[in-house]
Amino acid sequence: MPTEPKPEKRPSELEKNVLGKAAKGGELVKKTKTTDLVEDICYKAAGQDVSDLHNMTIEDEFAGKVFPRAEYRGQVRNLRNGNPNWVNIEHPEQSNGLTNAQRAELMDVYGENALTPPDEKSELQKFVEQFTGFFSLLLIVGGLLCMIAYGADTEGTENLFLGLVLFIVVTITAIFTYQQESASADMMKKFQKIGATKQAVTIEGQTKTIEVTEIVPGDVFRLNNEVRPPCDARILKASNDFAVIEASLTGEPDAIKKGPKTSEKPDERALNQKNIVVAGTEITAGEAWCMAIATGDQTVMGRNFALMLDTKALKDDTPIRKEIDRFVEIISAIAIALGVVFLIVNIMVVGVSVEAIVFTIGIIVANVPEGLLATVTVSLALTAARMKDVMVLVKNLEAVETLGSTSVICSDKTGTLTQGRMTAVKAFVSGKLLTTYPMATASWGAHPPKTMNSTGFYELQKCATFCGSAVFKAPEDKAGLGGAPSIPWEKLAWDDREMVNGDPSEKAILVFNEQRLAQFENDGINGMSKYEVDSSAKTNSFLPVSFNSMKDCLLPKEGSSGWDNENICKNSSRVAAARREYPCIDRLPFDSKNKWMAMTTDMTKVAKDGENFVTWIKGGSDVVFDFCTHTYHGDQIGELAPEDRREFAENNVMLASQGLRVFAFAKVVVDTLKNKGAPANAAAYFGESMLKPDNWAPGEMNEEGKVMEAGTPKPITVAGKPQIPLVRPDIAARRMKETGDSEHYFVPKVVFLGLLAMQDPPRPAVPRAVQICRQASIGVVMVTGDQPTTAAAIARDIGIITAAGKTEDDVVMEKLKSEPGKSLADFKTDRERVLNSLKTEEKDSISAMAVEGSRISKWNPKAMDSNWTKALGYCWKEGLVFARTSPTQKLLIVQHFRIKESEGGPEKIVAVTGDGANDAQAVTAADIGICMGIAGVEVTREAADMVLMNDNFASIVDGVLEGRLIFDNLKKSIAYTLSSNIPEISPFIVFILLRVPLPLTTVLILCVDLGTDMVPAISLAYETKEKDIMKRAPRTKTDNLVTERLISFSYFQIGVIQALAGFYVFMVVMYTEGIPPAELPFHGQLEGYFDDGFMAFGGFSLVENMKILRTAQTAFWASIVIVQWGDILICKTRRLSLFDQGMKNDVLNFGLFFETVLAFILIYTPGVRTVFGIEKLRFIYWLPAIPFSIFIVVYDECRKCLVRN
Repeated sequence: MPTEPKPEKRPSELEKNVLGKAAKGGELVKKTKTTDLVEDICYKAAGQDVSDLHNMTIEDEFAGKVFPRAEYRGQVRNLRNGNPNWVNIEHPEQSNGLTNAQRAELMDVYGENALTPPDEKSELQKFVEQFTGFFSLLLIVGGLLCMIAYGADTEGTENLFLGLVLFIVVTITAIFTYQQESASADMMKKFQKIGATKQAVTIEGQTKTIEVTEIVPGDVFRLNNEVRPPCDARILKASNDFAVIEASLTGEPDAIKKGPKTSEKPDERALNQKNIVVAGTEITAGEAWCMAIATGDQTVMGRNFALMLDTKALKDDTPIRKEIDRFVEIISAIAIALGVVFLIVNIMVVGVSVEAIVFTIGIIVANVPEGLLATVTVSLALTAARMKDVMVLVKNLEAVETLGSTSVICSDKTGTLTQGRMTAVKAFVSGKLLTTYPMATASWGAHPPKTMNSTGFYELQKCATFCGSAVFKAPEDKAGLGGAPSIPWEKLAWDDREMVNGDPSEKAILVFNEQRLAQFENDGINGMSKYEVDSSAKTNSFLPVSFNSMKDCLLPKEGSSGWDNENICKNSSRVAAARREYPCIDRLPFDSKNKWMAMTTDMTKVAKDGENFVTWIKGGSDVVFDFCTHTYHGDQIGELAPEDRREFAENNVMLASQGLRVFAFAKVVVDTLKNKGAPANAAAYFGESMLKPDNWAPGEMNEEGKVMEAGTPKPITVAGKPQIPLVRPDIAARRMKETGDSEHYFVPKVVFLGLLAMQDPPRPAVPRAVQICRQASIGVVMVTGDQPTTAAAIARDIGIITAAGKTEDDVVMEKLKSEPGKSLADFKTDRERVLNSLKTEEKDSISAMAVEGSRISKWNPKAMDSNWTKALGYCWKEGLVFARTSPTQKLLIVQHFRIKESEGGPEKIVAVTGDGANDAQAVTAADIGICMGIAGVEVTREAADMVLMNDNFASIVDGVLEGRLIFDNLKKSIAYTLSSNIPEISPFIVFILLRVPLPLTTVLILCVDLGTDMVPAISLAYETKEKDIMKRAPRTKTDNLVTERLISFSYFQIGVIQALAGFYVFMVVMYTEGIPPAELPFHGQLEGYFDDGFMAFGGFSLVENMKILRTAQTAFWASIVIVQWGDILICKTRRLSLFDQGMKNDVLNFGLFFETVLAFILIYTPGVRTVFGIEKLRFIYWLPAIPFSIFIVVYDECRKCLVRN
């Protein structure tokens, strides 16, 4: 059976751009020799064939390749063979660069180097959309009906007035909402401007600084750690230490070494290519010359942006929008049903007439809560303003309430739950395990513990100071967030100052040293007061530095003339000054395979026992300790004893099991040069010759027999002499034995100094925020790219995994300890064995889960299965963590939390945080997406509903509270507003059924809904939270804004009481004025009311009859105002007693005053009464309704007491 041909896929805007479509007419831009050559080089830069956009899916995780070009299928052209005349491959710094004419051609084809924003609506269109909400449309329809009624009966102006007021209400709320959303949009634009906007590019042989948006494929430029790549680029030449962190794309926090060499696997995806840097990533060290190969929408970031926009277009309405629409549907149905019923009854009684139609319209309008739209708008706007105070930018006002409905928060770890910077938190030194963070409470704070010998501490600090390359940037004030003023550099803490030349761990060690070196009292530069500074430092410091070194290391701040002596002492980097005083004469850079680095330093100034030159070693704890031979015992160096090795193993495994990144520090004792046959002149041996390290020759092999890359530096060596591996005693001993050369070979003593353990510590407010979420039955799930042990350790510290929670690894460790001859050191090798041998009761003790991403890839990606059900269930037990997750897996987690209950899923409202481009899909797919304001990239900011301007998880919890408060206050406002519907509608019902004179006119209904009730209803938006608001579970599907319970409460309880009050007052006035209430039935008519033939009713004249009726109607209206006093008080809380909540809402207090004063003004102001058909009331007519108002408060207090208990 022949298969149907597949329909031709319509190209997207991005594909049109890639294919070179012209902006107008969709015709292909005429290609030139320049564009063809650039494309051959750019699109094939990574050395692999390229698939087109049609084959790309989200699940591919940037598969396909980075640089799509659908129409290109030709043979890969080698960059060298292409021989472009604008770039010098061997020496790109000498390149001529593209000409201005070539760049203009390329700009025509590829456009600006910027992400194409989503189709912008005009400001007029945005404003008009504010009128298209369901509620706004209802009020507009109500206004039109009033105009129709006025057209049918032009004698009375009340319908005209009512219609105009409804139109005014809709217009004012539309303007208010438009202004709020415009303000949020303006703030977003400010955030999008954060980052570099210029780049130095080689053009026509000259280096020119241009706008980043002007970069085109083929441009040649230099990158370093002070800027982010402005586009996707191919590395032409790079320093040996050039490294990039691609966390914004892959979630991986570690730096990756990059260089001009392509991957050994040419078909590997472009992100894995070693010669490609991608826009939006972070350069941690080194510099590189690069050529732009993809710009704007064609970059990896651009592709993510396009996919995000497609997903965002399919996003559902917010829960509050659905709730308001549902409420409008209910109210509309009630209003129309009542109107139709009364219209039919009228027609049956008096026949078809204009008056009957006008009366029906009055019924419908009476059921519309005209003030609620304003209340909703004010509530959302107030909350948005409060959220801004806690550094949260709300892009969509309705998103705040969605956050309040959230039942699951999927949060990133780095920078959101944690501080976003590695910090040294623990140390193992001189046989003791100590805390180092925070300094105020650490056992090793500003000083080593006084009860312990200080030599080991000082030597570890020296090693940590010298064995590293991270340095602080030049002084620069820190920009304020959200329009806040900038922070002067000199007021920033060490860990808030920007650093370069090092990964996050290097930076953590730098801060560790600065904090402690700055605290040593009476030592070094710190012992000098203000201006009493000597030209050299005091000599009693363990690491003295001179004032001149301090001064030389502190560059002046841009725009300033320099620093005074006091600021130099306070702000200069002591680490930089120490490195200047004690210069490095040789180094072995860190290598990811060896996992250690070493630096030899001239320590002549403080040399003891002939240690003029010291080689400091830093690296992975297991690796470095393996070749250590000695350690400090007190002040003396001694051989490592078995107990030393056992202490190290136990502490090392324990620190690693806590998810800490552990570094070991050691030094080579070079006094052996004198004592064991080495040259007597150590200074000459380690002198200037050390500045010229040897490089590997072509084909030369290392000690392990591996051929090394020619031209790269050898390990620490002395130029022109046999290689001396100072830090490998085993190799040194073998070489000395083989050669018999005791002059140049010696077996060093490698002294173990201690361990430093790094962690990205939790933000201080996060543990409390997580605890609040638990109390509120909100599941907090950590989704991170870190290792499971690291993720679980942080999760336990902040409470995502409770103290009682046990993961699989916890149970395995417990069992391993109980096995004879086993310890934590055997965890890695025995984990699977122990896990498989667990008994049923041991498996049942697992109450928390740390799921690795590789396991998720084996689960059902589209539906719930037993694996998903089991894993997600831990969210509401003792804790759930997802570790080593990819962007696609994060998206799957969000989607499975949202699967409907009917399909076996939990059906939760999910909030997701993200910062990198890899998070954009999950942020868009969530019910509410939250982006980091500081670390977030443009793609994710656009996808998000909210932006955390301080990247702090605790702000999300503030948002949850505000969202719940919005829902609570809207329910309160609706309950308050609907309660008055019964006393407003019931007069019409009684008028129709019993034919009594109409107790309340449509105009007086308007005076309630848009007059006396408006401010009190809006004031409920200012009501503060109830004490138990964050102790309730998230609202369920059945907990709608308007429920049967709320309708019962407002209509059939409070509403009935208010209606009884109105009728009671109406009859009291009638009776007092001389008309017995018992005679009223069947004397009301559609026209005239009291006109009974030629005689007025009750023996009064027609004028007197109408005055008595207006007085009774006014009293009925005044009674509604009075009973609404009680109604507004009971609506302050949903469960708590009014006496617990108090009267702290000043706006509500003003609302009570306002509605009372307004009623008095309308009743007692001459001229105004005529407009509204109101008569002046005697004082006694205010009194009959007061007991009803008191009864409402007492009744509701009793009801709430029963509910609470």
